[in-house]
Amino acid sequence: MKLFSTKRYIALILSGMFMLGVVNAQNTRANAKKLFEEKRYTEALPVLERLLKKSPRSGEYNYWYAVCCYMTGDTAVNIEEKLKYAASRKVTDAYDQLGDIYKNACRYQEAIDCYDSFLEKSDDDDKIAVTEEKWTHTKELLRMLKNTEKVCIVDSFIVDKTKFLSAYRCGRDVGVISMASTYFSRRDAQGTIAETERGTDLYFSQRVAKDSLSFLKIFHSSKNGDKWSDASQLKGYETNGNDITPFMSADGTTFYFASDGEGSIGGYDIFVTRYDSESGAFMRPSNLGMPFNSEANDYMMVINEIANLGWFATDRRMPDNKVCVYVFVPNAIREVYDFEAEDYNRILSLSQLQTIAETQTDQNTLRKARQQLMMLLYEQQENQQEGDFLFVIDDMTNYMRLSDFHNSKAREMFIKWEKRKTQYSKDIITLDKKREQYAEAASSYKERLRSDLSALEKRLEMEDEELQRLEKDIRNTEINYLNNR
Repeated sequence: MKLFSTKRYIALILSGMFMLGVVNAQNTRANAKKLFEEKRYTEALPVLERLLKKSPRSGEYNYWYAVCCYMTGDTAVNIEEKLKYAASRKVTDAYDQLGDIYKNACRYQEAIDCYDSFLEKSDDDDKIAVTEEKWTHTKELLRMLKNTEKVCIVDSFIVDKTKFLSAYRCGRDVGVISMASTYFSRRDAQGTIAETERGTDLYFSQRVAKDSLSFLKIFHSSKNGDKWSDASQLKGYETNGNDITPFMSADGTTFYFASDGEGSIGGYDIFVTRYDSESGAFMRPSNLGMPFNSEANDYMMVINEIANLGWFATDRRMPDNKVCVYVFVPNAIREVYDFEAEDYNRILSLSQLQTIAETQTDQNTLRKARQQLMMLLYEQQENQQEGDFLFVIDDMTNYMRLSDFHNSKAREMFIKWEKRKTQYSKDIITLDKKREQYAEAASSYKERLRSDLSALEKRLEMEDEELQRLEKDIRNTEINYLNNR
């Protein structure tokens, strides 16, 4: 009898310990769930680590832990593997999280597949609605990636966001591009203005009230004699968002602007529309796609049709106070990369303009574009105040006056370099004239011209290389001085 009582006593103790362990485990799980749902990921991590030691095969714990690691930036954990395991254990939300990770890594098809699995298995209407939007957005990103346009990027300039137009040295043929605040005093105009080359039309943005909200919309004014007409809102192109940075091409038909409304893949995207003279309205706009647009802000497309050069600005991969302005060669006919034949990562790199050298596959096109750009810079130097220029020191620093240089040697080098660059620009004009003479000359005269033309081309090619070397030396001299002060 006594033995029985001892056994019973021990059983009662073990049973109590077991129940206490169950309660503690339940309390720990409840605490982990609470911290996770409140998005207190850092606090949840140690709790989940303890739970996973006891239950490493729990799909729920693996899911929570993977999300917490992802949100806190813990790269030591194989987050993708844990989410895949959680999904295999019927944790439906793991598919959605995997989709987000793949989308952020630009693995668009994998993201779409994960979103499909989530939408098929989930019964949470609120989450389904959110995931459907992400699914649609990712499908559009993949569509644009597959249709990335082949574009030769000539150069890029990193400038202050508030002074980004300083990099738009587009020449007289594009008209006047300016900030509205410096062009005229009217307070309702915002952002940039674009006056056509003939000086007959003006485009700018101003706020319009709609359904208790307000949006930036594009307005137009035409010149009657010496006066501008009352501004009227453009019709036909309408978006459901803010519309900024308008520009009308020299053909009087092709119109560019940026919008954060429907059709944008993130922030502001560049759109193109065309003016229908018969209806007196603009046609439905279309997104220019990649590489011009990204999930960041992309805007201010300007085309100089005479020089065959284009400009646009973007804040992708930029600090908050900077933008990058790209100069490119517009295509007469849109040509895209062969998505199926090319390496996926290369297409991705080209679509994001990670390295502009990748786009410079046609050296003849690049050479002509650089010559045209130099001519435009020379044209502007002829009209600007002495000492006013744009010289890029590094990704964060641009000089606009000689007094900006801190090192006297770098300043002297710059003065010599600028003089040589000016002469180079003049020689480029001479070269173009000689080419025209050669094309029109009689056969008997062409032989002599060919020799002069070849010698000049070779000399200018060497001078171009020397100017690039000197430009790099100026930067390095100034940067070394600043770093060693």
